[in-house]
Amino acid sequence: MTEASSDVIVVGGGHNGLVAATYLARAGRRVIVFEGRSELGGAVASAEIFEGVAARLSRFSYLISLLPTKIIDELGLRLELRSRQVGSYTPVDAGGLLVERREGRATRDSFRALTGGESEYQAWAALKERLHELAAVIEPTLTSQLPRAEVLRSAIDADLWSALVERPIGDLIELTFRDDTVRGLVLTDALIGTFASAHDPSLRQNRCFLYHVIGNGSGEWRVPVGGMGAVTAELTRVAEQAGVEIRTDCAVETIEPLNDGGGNVRLANSDLITA
Repeated sequence: MTEASSDVIVVGGGHNGLVAATYLARAGRRVIVFEGRSELGGAVASAEIFEGVAARLSRFSYLISLLPTKIIDELGLRLELRSRQVGSYTPVDAGGLLVERREGRATRDSFRALTGGESEYQAWAALKERLHELAAVIEPTLTSQLPRAEVLRSAIDADLWSALVERPIGDLIELTFRDDTVRGLVLTDALIGTFASAHDPSLRQNRCFLYHVIGNGSGEWRVPVGGMGAVTAELTRVAEQAGVEIRTDCAVETIEPLNDGGGNVRLANSDLITA
């Protein structure tokens, strides 16, 4: 067993851990990151899947939305993020529902062809505008101190706050739209990965929906050139440049708080690190 010390110990070398470690190191702290796996990145850990193609793909994250531009700029991440031409396409017997990322005539025509009129498109456009207003309030708080609920509530339309934060989102969608395909399109952002229903009383579907629509104030999900591995590589680069010590294959076994506010971290190999 060996003993060592550091100002800050970060357990886990995922994207959040690497970002936190870099900020702390730039603030003058001695930082060690322990990652139990042999590779860094966590949800953005990636591998080259296709021989001869320099793109590293992830089994978890595949697009970027909730990484604030502010963090990209402050850390100096050399990332090229590209927008998609198509926001979504829902295939149905009637020909499918197309939503462009930058809305044009094709989106409106697709709604009309599917639903036989303008009302569903107008309702969708109106909801989209309200969600942009909500995102403009919530997104800046991702990089600031966590605000109290009443502070956010006071800055957001009361009916929209109630529909997205206090009541199951299924109520809002069923009141807003009549067409089941349009309902399904909007519900995708709420239900994907949650295994919830539109009316789940836990409201985890609401939280999933908010994650999808607030990123960088627009909710746009962009593609990193080079695959998600490009994100891992850049986060690792700026962390090491800031002086962060990164150790892989170092699983943490226990964390013991100390009375002075610090703590002991014991690794699986019995090494003891104090912070």
